Amino acid sequence: MGNCSPSPRRRRPTEPGSPPLGSNVSAPTVTVNSVSVSPYALARSPSVSATAVDAEDAGVVRVYGSDGCPVAWRLRVSLLYKAAAPLHFTPSEAAPLGRPVLRFSAADPEVCGTADELLRLVDARFEGKPRVAPPERPRAASPSAAAAAEVAELVRLQHRSAERHLEGVAAKVAEMVKKGKKSGKGRSVVEAAEVRRLGKWYGDAMEVMLEHARMEETLIFPDIQRASFPGVCDKVNEQHGRHLPMMNGIKEDIKTLLTLELGSPLFHEVVVNLSVRLKALQDHTKEHFKEEESDLLPRLEQVRRMQREEGKVSDKSSSAWASEAVATMEMTHSKLFPFFMTGLLPQEAMQYLDLVCRCTKNTRHLVSMLKSLAERLEDTNPSIIHNNPTKLYEHLLVKSP
Repeated sequence: MGNCSPSPRRRRPTEPGSPPLGSNVSAPTVTVNSVSVSPYALARSPSVSATAVDAEDAGVVRVYGSDGCPVAWRLRVSLLYKAAAPLHFTPSEAAPLGRPVLRFSAADPEVCGTADELLRLVDARFEGKPRVAPPERPRAASPSAAAAAEVAELVRLQHRSAERHLEGVAAKVAEMVKKGKKSGKGRSVVEAAEVRRLGKWYGDAMEVMLEHARMEETLIFPDIQRASFPGVCDKVNEQHGRHLPMMNGIKEDIKTLLTLELGSPLFHEVVVNLSVRLKALQDHTKEHFKEEESDLLPRLEQVRRMQREEGKVSDKSSSAWASEAVATMEMTHSKLFPFFMTGLLPQEAMQYLDLVCRCTKNTRHLVSMLKSLAERLEDTNPSIIHNNPTKLYEHLLVKSP
């Protein structure tokens, strides 16, 4: 996890009363929820005394760590998705060896370790879904297979987010259609704020989808075509071309709504047409994603082998391909990252988070992404996070200024 981990040559200072790390004295282990942690991993609270902690809510999960440490932010985001207990984060530069310190309650010891170690502790303590620690992955048959699997997982998860955001936008427009059909006393009229939020929601979804399409067209499709046969990607490229006018038409319809009298017959007519267009885009998009996942993604291993044979890839860069895909989608993995993540179910979000943490080499950029997501999730009802991703984004939209 980048700059958060210590240098291999750096020695940990010996704690008072403890044998030196290089001595032959064997130390017992401390077991926390069936996960063994060396006593040298235990740390004093960097910024809060035990008395102060005990005086507060004993059930609060506490994370101490550097504000610039990606492991601390990943731990914080993972605990927010777990939503199993109140969480408090205290920025501190005094954590041992720059690693974050985790304390599940006032009665528990403080532990520090690698990202995977701490995430496994979280899963052991809070057994409900999602599982936040990276899963044990079966050993890939080859480096090419490993690289292909990463890119395929990245693409599939991006498809799921796009599908759910389109579904959420379509559901919101369907609500507007129902409001327009009602008449008489007590009729509910669509408000201007609803239309503005709809425009932002759809605009963000469109940006992510277009960036995803550009990534495929520049990074994936050309090499699939070279590794397979001419014309194998023609159909999906044509579909990308057909989707763009549809998406632009929907965007213009939403702009038109902002200029019309709310609740007027013309307003209702445009809303109905918008609903029809969105349904068509949803159907086309789902079919398009299905074809990509069944026909093209299985060819990625063949593509990676070809790239290796051409000398374009080193044997040690199994994550380089996925890293390139992440870097290509700049808006999705910066300004729109919280938006994108709200289109994923919690377990999918943990999968994508693991991919992003492995594939983002710029520590400062990774921290910025994780921080923006944590800040959007902090005040959210856990039931919304767990049950309905698109409702989560709608909730965040309403709260936005």
